[in-house]
Amino acid sequence: MKKYWIVSQLFYPDETSTGYVMTKIAETILKIGEVNVICGSANYHSAILSAVNKLDDRIKISRVNVPSWNKNNLLLRLMSFILFTFGVAWKVLFNVKRNDTLVLVTNPPTLILLLGVLKRIKGFKMFVILQDVFPENLAVSGLISNKSFIYKLLLKLFNSSYNQANHLIACGIDMKDVFTKKVKKSMPITVITNWSDHLEIFEQPNFDKDQYYNLDLSNKILIQFAGNIGRLQGLDKFLNIYHQINNKNLFLIIVGDGAFKEKLLHMQKEKNIQNILFLSSKPRTEQNNFLNACDIGLVTLSPGMYGLGVPSKVYNIFSASKPVFYIGDYKSEIFEYIQKHNIGWAFNWDQEEEISKFLAKLNTSNFDDFRKKGGLARKLVEDQFTKEYILEKYKKTLA
Repeated sequence: MKKYWIVSQLFYPDETSTGYVMTKIAETILKIGEVNVICGSANYHSAILSAVNKLDDRIKISRVNVPSWNKNNLLLRLMSFILFTFGVAWKVLFNVKRNDTLVLVTNPPTLILLLGVLKRIKGFKMFVILQDVFPENLAVSGLISNKSFIYKLLLKLFNSSYNQANHLIACGIDMKDVFTKKVKKSMPITVITNWSDHLEIFEQPNFDKDQYYNLDLSNKILIQFAGNIGRLQGLDKFLNIYHQINNKNLFLIIVGDGAFKEKLLHMQKEKNIQNILFLSSKPRTEQNNFLNACDIGLVTLSPGMYGLGVPSKVYNIFSASKPVFYIGDYKSEIFEYIQKHNIGWAFNWDQEEEISKFLAKLNTSNFDDFRKKGGLARKLVEDQFTKEYILEKYKKTLA
């Protein structure tokens, strides 16, 4: 029986996006081989949330414990990445054999650099699941200039490390397009998108939004962003547009936490932005409720993010039969889904005037159009993005 090693900082019982995805992939690999996992510390709160979803006992977990520092502090976060990476490398060095298969996710980014070296030494097979693209993400976030010496050095180091893999798995066609320029032509790159939990997330037509948010939202159109509030989402740019719109029909809800949340809260106070509510992150068990507690799902990516990430949140928005209001690079995968299937509205950041006009015209007479687009979004999920369908692709690719 083939022996697999999954390496991911986030894993069961953590229910964040990466942790959840890697746990489901591990359970799928059990159908084709033995599964071992090297991951970070278990999160206490996640352990409580996942108590009803026990992990298969056949999956053997080895944890690398690092201090729980503030992840919004860049220096502390980098130190945490480095400590975790060296802890993983130690375990790989003494446990992974030549005939084993390593399945690695690109989070944290330091993993690929060191494990690429170990792959050369030990000769195990290595699959890399691409969820982020480094160092390009650093440049887009403004943390480093793409003209600097450090960036060019990091680009060579990361590209060399990606080239050590036996197979790359990209979460979107546009990400595959980016990596075809970063790795050798002979490198196999398979596109496997994220999925929707379509059996757990579905439309609740009579969901009481007023009661859920404890607000009077009658005759309001609720636009909701739910997810990580980081440097790559561009939410500050969206707030700059939103606060200039004189449309009392709109109400914006932002659910989540992250490095940029304090900045957004400061913007709200400084600009006195009305009709907006900030909420902390909610557990996965609450997804079906908060996704139904809106009329439109908001998805944003900063300019320059083409191929550098595909937000997994979009599939569950579709699953809840909600249309998506997307702002990001033209011709990105989500942009094309929306245009091709009529399941929302897509703009790029250069269309600020068009975005403003769209928001200004929204009113309650549009609800029938929302429902129509939402129904088409749900159908798209059922046809192409069910969990079972996507995990079967992983099984075939990793076999």
